[in-house]
Amino acid sequence: MLGSPAIYFFRHGQTELNAGNAFRGFMDVDLDDEGRTQARDQAVYTKSVPFAAFYSSDLKRAVQTMKIVQKANSYAQELIPEIVAAGRPWNVGKFSGKPKTASNKKELQLYADSGETIPGGESLGQFRSRFGKLFQDALDKALAKGGPVGLFGHASNGHEIGNIIYGDIDRLDTDPGGIICVYISRAGLEGRVLKGAPTSETVGAGYGNS
Repeated sequence: MLGSPAIYFFRHGQTELNAGNAFRGFMDVDLDDEGRTQARDQAVYTKSVPFAAFYSSDLKRAVQTMKIVQKANSYAQELIPEIVAAGRPWNVGKFSGKPKTASNKKELQLYADSGETIPGGESLGQFRSRFGKLFQDALDKALAKGGPVGLFGHASNGHEIGNIIYGDIDRLDTDPGGIICVYISRAGLEGRVLKGAPTSETVGAGYGNS
């Protein structure tokens, strides 16, 4: 049995880099028209959620998604979001902006498996430590406030939520514009994809595809 909703994780909507099947990393790009439509759909889906706090990555595509969702939710309109660099995705350094070819995805997986730092970026362990602290802060805030927290971020953040809860980076994967809900009970944490479950082409994508 699911516990109480503690975190609603919003994967930002589509950008031109998503549409072009390119790695994003720390590249600071805007939502495209489809991404804004996806964010409006997220807003409709969660307009009645009594949010107690908002956290967002400081990259534009996450902040833009957050603002669209916040505007539609009467509980959230007076909230002052915490815009934090800790919410950024895995910094894939030299891969940023490059196409997701089979060879590039294979090379990125080697960095993930080895734990080595990507040139111009960070190691997977560094990303996990950074985002893990933010995830715990969001959980603590939900418990302290007695209401769910909205957390706005990126594909790799959603992968890491799956890893934190289930040890499986693909368990809670979503496409752009997806929503994951994290529930908390005495038994621990559970996660569910509420919106934007991967299509058959991207299911089980791992860090290299989504």
